[in-house]
Amino acid sequence: MPMQESLKNRTISGMIWAGIGKIGALGISFITNMVLARLLMPEDFGCVAMLYVFVSISSIFVTGGFGAALIQKKEPTHIDYTTVFYWNIAMAILFYLLLFFTAPAIACMYDMPQLQNVLRVQSIALLILPFSMVQSNQLQKQMRFKELSTRNILATLGGTIVSITMAFLGFGIWSLVASSLASAFISVLLLWGMSSWRPTLEFSFTSLKELFSFGGLMLLSSLVESIYTNLQSFIIGKWYSAKDLGYYSQARKLEEIPTSALSSIVNDVSFPAFSSLQDDKEHLKNSLRKTTKSITYLNMPLFALLIVIAQPLIRLLYGMQWDTSINYFRILCLSSMIYTLNTLNTNVIKSLGRSGIYLIVQLSKRVIGIGLIILGFQYGIYGLLWAIASVGYICFFINAAVNKRLINYGIWAQMKDVGGYYITSLLIGAGLFFLGQILPINQYLLMVIQIILFGGLYLLISHLGRFEGYLTYKEIILERWNARKQNQKH
Repeated sequence: MPMQESLKNRTISGMIWAGIGKIGALGISFITNMVLARLLMPEDFGCVAMLYVFVSISSIFVTGGFGAALIQKKEPTHIDYTTVFYWNIAMAILFYLLLFFTAPAIACMYDMPQLQNVLRVQSIALLILPFSMVQSNQLQKQMRFKELSTRNILATLGGTIVSITMAFLGFGIWSLVASSLASAFISVLLLWGMSSWRPTLEFSFTSLKELFSFGGLMLLSSLVESIYTNLQSFIIGKWYSAKDLGYYSQARKLEEIPTSALSSIVNDVSFPAFSSLQDDKEHLKNSLRKTTKSITYLNMPLFALLIVIAQPLIRLLYGMQWDTSINYFRILCLSSMIYTLNTLNTNVIKSLGRSGIYLIVQLSKRVIGIGLIILGFQYGIYGLLWAIASVGYICFFINAAVNKRLINYGIWAQMKDVGGYYITSLLIGAGLFFLGQILPINQYLLMVIQIILFGGLYLLISHLGRFEGYLTYKEIILERWNARKQNQKH
């Protein structure tokens, strides 16, 4: 029991610090993006998104799935870490050279010769990546999220200063490229200052083989995931235009602020926490249920609200020239309502060390997803976006069905646990959306009214319906309030 209580406290503390770091970094990125949207053209964002497809897929080979293997392994040794460190450097050099020499062909494929040099510079991020992975994974495994959060915020801030300065000076697309490189470099410097681990001249093929038994399958899973994720940008950039991709990428970036914050917090904390419970499936199941109810209670209404206020929000943040992004954003938010639920389900499979099952699950989901995207693409960008949204829900049914077999927490149990939050969020959102269509008032005043009404109605229904997520947060707030009062008395 004390061990479980210790894990609970570390998990809660980790959630808080991971939240601070992620929300802080995303907040800075959000402000940066808002400024850059007024200084740069949609085409600039589209061009960077086109090339990011290739950098992102290459980075999967650089990390090689070994990060997850190091976290999943109960007691990794120093030789494990040094082996992964040198292997990642070798892969980084290999894939940087590959992108460097294929840059002309990639630029030709998009019929945009100017992208050649942009890709060659943007790919330098691959050479920086290996120097942060081991330290980052060690801190994550030790659940030292305070240090990781500090790193995230400072690195993002550094990239922000570089990008905005260069945009004001008229560097255009290069301001976006320099931002990512500056953030990556600052991140490495901070991590090496925070971590006492240093590589020695040791390499073990035995260690590599052992880690690869789990990490290799994770690599394939991550590769499939990356191809699927970046396929959307590739299709829009190749068969539509850089401008269309710019609108899509801005909608995606705005949607990813809450999605990435919540899913990253959940992923960073739940994976090591669940991994520590891999030998106690009943405790793992209970931990998953409680985490699921707590996270989705916040996640689902948040995205329903964003769907409602999409128009005034995007106009306020980016200006009316980005109106094309509004409906893109709404469709993406509908999919994101269950994104963290999928993250939790897949983390259970990983934490149990079932890399074979994880690979089969990911392959199945992404083959279906790629098929739907190709089908949806035939009906234009909106067909593509609706295909993307439907894939998220299909993934839920597959993930939950697998976890029914692994820990006896399947589709119906999960729908019962979170269905009330989902339906309530959509009903309130639909009512306020149609209210907004008939009220002849300023759109920004309307947005404030909709936010207040949504929050008030959701809390009221949560209280009357005794939603478990609501009761959990209420209990935490009351405990902290009472503890504060006790401290003041003493």
